[in-house]
Amino acid sequence: MDVTLREYRADRRARLKVLGLIAVMLACGVLEVVINDVPGWVAALLITVLVVVDGVWALSLWRTRTVVRADGIVVVGVVRSRTWAWHDIRDVVVEPQSSPPRRLIRLHDTRGGKTTLPYVTEAHLPDLHALRPH
Repeated sequence: MDVTLREYRADRRARLKVLGLIAVMLACGVLEVVINDVPGWVAALLITVLVVVDGVWALSLWRTRTVVRADGIVVVGVVRSRTWAWHDIRDVVVEPQSSPPRRLIRLHDTRGGKTTLPYVTEAHLPDLHALRPH
């Protein structure tokens, strides 16, 4: 069963703002390379690195999300998706991080693994636990 119950991701407006910022940074980097009369092969290398780094950043912003389905939880990343069936999930808990001070929502599986759930906050936890079949 592949019914999506909830999807947690950055909202559309925030994604578009950051994508605009990425585009401006890319344009500034390319302009800097062109203005400073960098040799051809160095310019090509620098621009390629800029495009790859900014592209991965934009792709991660666009793709990364946590999907709660009737059959489990899926964490979608830049290049892969990881899926846990409900019976493979031991718990979903809040774990504090000391540097920088923040609180992460982590999935603990039955094998002892831990995975951070992107865009899931403490406010989502009651809803997330309510969606889990008993």
